[in-house]
Amino acid sequence: MSATSDNARPQEQELWERLRTTEGAEKAEVLDELSHIAYNKNNYIECLQLVDTSIEIYYSLGIDLHTRDLIHVTQGKAFCLVNLKRQREAAEAFESLAQLYQLCDDIAGYIGAKRDAACNWYEVDEWQKCLEGHTAAKDSLDPDATPMSMGIDLLNIGMAHMKLENHEAAIVNFLSARSLFKEAKNPEHVNWCDNYLSRVFIAIKNGPEAKFHAQHYFNYSKVAEDFTMEGYARFRLGNAYLLCGEYDEAESELTRSLEMLTLEDNKDWDSIVEANHRLAEALTELGRCEEASERLERLKTIEDTLAA
Repeated sequence: MSATSDNARPQEQELWERLRTTEGAEKAEVLDELSHIAYNKNNYIECLQLVDTSIEIYYSLGIDLHTRDLIHVTQGKAFCLVNLKRQREAAEAFESLAQLYQLCDDIAGYIGAKRDAACNWYEVDEWQKCLEGHTAAKDSLDPDATPMSMGIDLLNIGMAHMKLENHEAAIVNFLSARSLFKEAKNPEHVNWCDNYLSRVFIAIKNGPEAKFHAQHYFNYSKVAEDFTMEGYARFRLGNAYLLCGEYDEAESELTRSLEMLTLEDNKDWDSIVEANHRLAEALTELGRCEEASERLERLKTIEDTLAA
C-alpha cells in the first residue's frame, strides 16, 4: 500500500466523523471532499450519492448564494454518470451545469457544458437534443473561438443533421467545417468531413460528389496506413462508382472492401451486409446475375441472424 493511501485513510475517517456534526454549507463541503476521495478510488456510485446529497443541500440554501458550489458538485455528478455509462442522466446533468454557468455569465463554461450535454445526447440517439446543444454552443459568442473549435461545432452539427436525415443541412455544415479544418491545417479532421460528406452524398444518390469525397477519404487512409479506415473508404468508393454507373470499378472496390472489413475481429456486420448487397447490384449490372444471386442467397444466413 502506498504512502498516499496510508495518509488518505485517516483523512477520510476524519471527514466522515465531521459529517455527523456539521450542517448546512459546511456539511455540503464535507460531502464534496468525500466525493473526491470516492472518485479517485473509482467508486463512482458512492461519489454520485455524496454529490447528490451535497447538491440538495446547496439548493435548499439558495442557488444565488451557492452558484459556484453547485457548478462544482454538478460537474462532479456529470463526470460520475459518464464513467458509469449512464449517458442520458449525464446529458441532463450537463444541461443543468450549463444553466448554472449562465447564471454566472460564464460563457466558456456554458459552451463546454452544452457541448458535453450534446455529445451524451448523441450517445443515446437523441439527435434533436444533440443538434440543439451543439447549435447553442456554436451560436454563443466564444472569445476563445478558433478555426478548430468552430469546425468541431459544425462537424458535430452536421452529424446530428445526418442522423435526422436533414441531408442538405448536413452537407452545408460538413463543407463549412472542412474549410475551417483546412484553415487550421488539420488533415485528420478534413478527412472526417470527407467521410461524412461521402456518406450523405451517397444517401441522396449524388454519385460524382460522393466519389470526390470518398476518394479523398481513401487517399487519407492510404497515407495514414489505416487498414480499417481503408476498408470503409473502399466501401464508400464502391457505392459512389455504382451511383455513377461505373460497374467494373464498383465491383473492384466493393470486393476489396469486403476482404478488408471481414478481417476485423469485431466485425461490422451491418456494413458487411450492405457492401454485399451493393456488390450484388454491380455484378447484376455486369451481367453476372447468377453470381449475384448466389452471393445474396449466402447472405441470408447472416441477415436472418441479425433480424432475429
